[in-house]
Order: sequence, then structure tokens, then C-alpha cells
Amino acid sequence: MNDEERKELEQLREEVARLEDANKKLTEGCEQLVARNMMLAEKLDFYYEVRRHVEWLKDLVRRHRELMAQADLRNDEELLAIIEAKLEGDNIPLPPEYGIREVAELVGTTQTRISTLYKEKTIYHSVDKYLDFLRLMRALRMLKENPQYSIEAIAADAGYNTVRTLNRKIQEAIGITPRQYRDITNPDQE
Repeated sequence: MNDEERKELEQLREEVARLEDANKKLTEGCEQLVARNMMLAEKLDFYYEVRRHVEWLKDLVRRHRELMAQADLRNDEELLAIIEAKLEGDNIPLPPEYGIREVAELVGTTQTRISTLYKEKTIYHSVDKYLDFLRLMRALRMLKENPQYSIEAIAADAGYNTVRTLNRKIQEAIGITPRQYRDITNPDQE
């Protein structure tokens, strides 16, 4: 190999080294771009997921407003009848914590409207008194129709925290204990 060929070979080696270095830099740059694009894609996915949730929530709020508007368009007697039908007819459980908020949600109106409605249009004067009346009627019905049930089970099913509360409510209402009421309404059960 002569000097010219060696010189050309050296130039080619330098060119190959330069190209390898440029290729390495391009590869690193591509890797960085891919990593950046992956991160942007994740952010974009997250953005669209958040946007879907926002749209779902907007739709939920819109439907809730429509229900509230419909409920507020009902006249008082119709709304009372709907509440009565749902609470008495559907046999909805009435745990002790069930109150005005749950009744308002049940019929799709505001607590203020329910409170005003009971205060002005019923003999109960409050939702809590109405719910107490329903619990009492359920307890009395269960005592009469299910003499095999324990007083504890009836208290829990009717929505009272304790048997003591059931005893007090029945004695206030009819002047006798739950056990006495059951004995009177089921004389053959002894």
C-alpha cells in the first residue's frame, strides 16, 4: 500500500469515526425525542381522561338540575303523595340516620322545600316526626304480624337504635309496652 492509499484510508477512517460519532449523537437525540413523546402521550392520555370525567360530571350536574327543576314544578300535594308512596309503599329501610337529606334526594328536590312542605302542609310539622311515625307504624305492624320476631329484631327492622327507644316510642303513642301490644294483638300466641 502506497502513501496515497494510506492517506485515503486514514481519511476514510476519520470519516467513519466522524459518521459514527454523528450517528451516536443522532441515536441519543432520537432516544430523547422518543422519551419526550412518550411522556407527552401519557400527559395527553391523562388530559383526555380528565376531560371525559369533566364531561361526565357536567352531564351529571345537568341531569341533577333537571330533576330538581322537575321536582320543584310539582305542587305540594303531589310532592307529598310521591314521598308518601315511596316511603310507605316501597318499604324503604328507615335507619335512625335517615332524615331530611335522604328524603330530598329520594324525590329530587331541596331540603329547604321538604322542610317548608312538612312545616306548612302536614300534621307532623317536620320530616323527622313523619319518619318517627313511619317507624312506629312499622314496628306496630311487625309486632302484630310477626309475633315470632324478637323485640330486638323488630326495633332494628323498624329503624330504632335500641329496644329502649322502641319501648319509649310505643309507650308514648299507645300507653303500653311492645310486649303488651304483641300479647293483645296475638292472644293465641301464648
